[in-house]
Amino acid sequence: MKKILAVLALAFVGAAAAYRWKPSQWKDVFVMPFHKNEKTAQLFLKEGESLRHFAQRIAEEDLVADRRNLLYWLGRKGADRSLRAGGYLISSGPSWYVAEQLSSSEPSYFSAIIVPGALPQRPFSLGSDEAQKAALNDLDNFPAAMRRILPDAAEGRAAFLLPETYSLTEASLPELVRQASAAWYARFGALLNDKDNALRTAVIASLLQREAQIDSEYPVIAGVIENRLAQNMLLQIDASVVYAWYLQKGETLKRVLFKHLEVDSPYNTYKSAGLPPLPVCVPSPQAWEGALAPEKNDFLYYVARGDGSHRFAKTEAEHQKNVLLYRKSK
Repeated sequence: MKKILAVLALAFVGAAAAYRWKPSQWKDVFVMPFHKNEKTAQLFLKEGESLRHFAQRIAEEDLVADRRNLLYWLGRKGADRSLRAGGYLISSGPSWYVAEQLSSSEPSYFSAIIVPGALPQRPFSLGSDEAQKAALNDLDNFPAAMRRILPDAAEGRAAFLLPETYSLTEASLPELVRQASAAWYARFGALLNDKDNALRTAVIASLLQREAQIDSEYPVIAGVIENRLAQNMLLQIDASVVYAWYLQKGETLKRVLFKHLEVDSPYNTYKSAGLPPLPVCVPSPQAWEGALAPEKNDFLYYVARGDGSHRFAKTEAEHQKNVLLYRKSK
């Protein structure tokens, strides 16, 4: 019996030599079966990444001994056609064993959220402030057709991301920017033709996001903003003061007082004419729609009712009556 096994072993070795096996292939067949599950790691197959490159990364993590053998077994199991982008928890072992794990596993994903009203300096739910700025600074993360309308400043570009929950194949800020900017461009890109108009609309949309709590009021308040700009009136929007105070003091105001109106900033629309230089937050789709289609009205003023809605007025006298009604309701 021993002689038979020896002959078979020699025959196998001879066949392997004939096919010019590399040391890594020998290790895969004769060594790795005895080292199954010694190491486990989570790797992410990126969107558009070739299976060859992914197999190479698996080998570099010492989860498999030979990349070529792994590719062979992935092909045998059909994973070369069915493997989807995402995260895979892989345990070390021979190539057939690793291929079996990949072909029988569902990829995992990261969830990342962009919330309407998020600060332009930190629009994402993951990553440091520096990493978020770097991802926004890189124009390659935005659709090519969209780049011509983007502002130069990273914090200005945050407004051109569609607020949503996104599934990522890895915790990648560049991928998040790519998805969110592509989603925004698919919805609004055709409506904005040049850089100046895009920025102006983004700033108005960001003010609407902070000022309105009811979707139906977005176009109404947008009409007020356009009317005041047309008459060279100061906008006097509290949301701009809140943002100006945050930039200078690092504090988020819960209530705007008279002393806050004195903050010296181009974002303070109680002192500075026109629109703020950049968006004050990330606008929702509804805020964008309001900014793109402002209501044609004669209103110049509005004040909160206390229930999330506003009273609108055409004259200063009418506005002061509405202010008095608001104070009485408190």
